[in-house]
Amino acid sequence: MKRVLAAAMVAAGVLATAGCSGERDGRDGSPASAASLPPPTVTATPSVSNLNDVKLPLDRYTTTIDQLIDLDYASKAVAADCMKRFGITWKFGERAELNALRDRTNRLGLIDEAVAKRAGYHDDPERAGDYTQTDRDRTTLSDDQAIVLLGAAPGEKAPDGVPEGGCLGEGHRKIAWNLDEDAWLEDLTNEAAARTFADDRALKVAAAWSACMKASGYRYAKPDDANNDARWWKEDKGAASRAEISTAVADVRCKRKVGYLDQMTSILSAYQQQIVEVNAERLETAHQHTQDALKNAAAVLSGR
Repeated sequence: MKRVLAAAMVAAGVLATAGCSGERDGRDGSPASAASLPPPTVTATPSVSNLNDVKLPLDRYTTTIDQLIDLDYASKAVAADCMKRFGITWKFGERAELNALRDRTNRLGLIDEAVAKRAGYHDDPERAGDYTQTDRDRTTLSDDQAIVLLGAAPGEKAPDGVPEGGCLGEGHRKIAWNLDEDAWLEDLTNEAAARTFADDRALKVAAAWSACMKASGYRYAKPDDANNDARWWKEDKGAASRAEISTAVADVRCKRKVGYLDQMTSILSAYQQQIVEVNAERLETAHQHTQDALKNAAAVLSGR
């Protein structure tokens, strides 16, 4: 599928409702106040070979994939006990893996030449399993049972005694997992990425990349144009064509030639640091809430 160059979707929403019908999205992330500030100063441009090896300012506050998985699993364990009160046996499957969300190698654009050679801009076939979430041994719920799990949507009536937000809402409250905070953190991460790509310094990097691509016989104004070329996406699941692979390889080599990842990472880091400074108190509070929730999750899971 086409890659989204902003941050990956927050895993919490995926985890919280995976494996049942009638999914609801109750997130209400707040806008970040740093959006109206002038572009931050970039003080250094270190050499970056892979974004996975970089510690970005928001990383301290963002719930990790492993933490999200633990919070999700513990919440579902509590929800399963709640479901039993209504005579429903709910097997919620195994722990999620979400391996694709762990890897941010190509988060700012395709930079892995080996992947470009294998798959162009499509999903890497060697990591196909990373893009699926397994729910083996999971109970498929009827619509009525899903109301008990998720709570009633507008126009629906839940059975008497169903807690607010359903049994899953009860699980989140017992763990004290605030999904709205995780959604807010995602908003901050996405804001930093969006401002990075719109930054004049990033546009100069894109222009240098475009000139390099033109010298190689390819005409694209910016890297996203190459990634989203309509020729590649007639079939999302189709194999990459030779033309796509050739373009992707040229793309990666031009990025390396113009120092794309070094400069883009520096700009992104500056925007994230600006956001951290503006939201410092709330970020520290959210971080502490996550630590408390993780302790609660560990206590729930200790006897299982």
